[in-house]
Amino acid sequence: MFRLPASLLLAATAVAPLHAQGPSSLVGLTVNGVVRTSAPAACLVLGQCLPPGFPVAVGVGGGTAWDPVHQGAWISNGNVLACVGDTCNYLCPPIGLGGLGGAVVTGLEVLTGAGRLWAIDSSDTLHVLDLACPPVPLGSCQVAFVNPFVTGGLAVDELNGIVFYARFDPALGMNYIVTASVAAPCTPLALLPVMPCAPPLGALRGLAVDSVARVLHATDGDRTLRIPYTLVPGILASLGPTICCPAPGGAFGPMVGLALRPGQPTLTGSTCNSGSCPPCPMVQDVNSDPVLGNVGFGVRLQGAPAGSLVWCAIGDGPCAPLGVVIPPLCGPMHTLNLLGLLGPGLVGGAGCGGTVDVPLPLPMNPALGGLVYSSQFFVLCLNNPLGAAQSRCLSFEVQGL
Repeated sequence: MFRLPASLLLAATAVAPLHAQGPSSLVGLTVNGVVRTSAPAACLVLGQCLPPGFPVAVGVGGGTAWDPVHQGAWISNGNVLACVGDTCNYLCPPIGLGGLGGAVVTGLEVLTGAGRLWAIDSSDTLHVLDLACPPVPLGSCQVAFVNPFVTGGLAVDELNGIVFYARFDPALGMNYIVTASVAAPCTPLALLPVMPCAPPLGALRGLAVDSVARVLHATDGDRTLRIPYTLVPGILASLGPTICCPAPGGAFGPMVGLALRPGQPTLTGSTCNSGSCPPCPMVQDVNSDPVLGNVGFGVRLQGAPAGSLVWCAIGDGPCAPLGVVIPPLCGPMHTLNLLGLLGPGLVGGAGCGGTVDVPLPLPMNPALGGLVYSSQFFVLCLNNPLGAAQSRCLSFEVQGL
């Protein structure tokens, strides 16, 4: 395995955003310990899985946060924390969360740029942990809420420096969003009422944010809603009209947390080989989610022919459907509007066991949000006669959580 040098940084361009990947989805832990995935725009449950042995929720406790670096969901039942992948396999096994003092976790959030996991508990204490396994506590502070409401969700817009807390007034049956700054997360700035749904919502138990679209996603356990927001000096945000999804049918169980999972990249074209290049798999993928602040983001090629030279082309925009064949390539190049070509590098290993990593760090730059890029690998086999091979083209959109 080797890494092509990161000499090409993704730059903001004037090209209009093009959607070249799957849509984002919502992920939430339920009271019975099931992880549910749903489509926010279609108000549709997509599926669910059960992490083995994960305990059910404790009282009003629970939380969910998406980790784009490890591509998994952090989940808590209130006092136990774990990270699970797509099939509910543990990326970090369950561990008790200390320092709660009898309180329970009611909200989780991952701050990608800061490399931190935040948790709010039922005593309104904000806990800061790292993203290790198990997470190590780094500090805490008491959020200075004015009203004695119930806190049931946490989301952080790192791009614009906003913290959102979900608060519920049991006396009036009203939900509110409290804003704070990332720099001073325990100092509330504004109390913003959530416009009601029909029938009325229960207490919000989970929040998620899309910082590029400036949309809050929320759940009262049974239903999900979308709340657009705008930036306002002094209070950081104002809320727009609420778009409410109906409660899903079936025995899914109410959710106790919510997270936004970024849409996944798409592939165009096919692999090919010619001359002395063997028919290796040439599988291309991302090493993590293309999210603003993910400085470890990159693309990866696996199953490349050993002893060959490899280049990685980066395109400004999604993969072109047809592409252009340029000799001595064995097939079409789909990374048109070429930003640059990284390489060459010599692939090690044996047979078809070559692996290539290309770092493409994503800074916390608002101008990059929503832009689409593409990547494709090209190989020159040095045997006699010379040969060529190439991967499929991968399109990915830079997103915000």
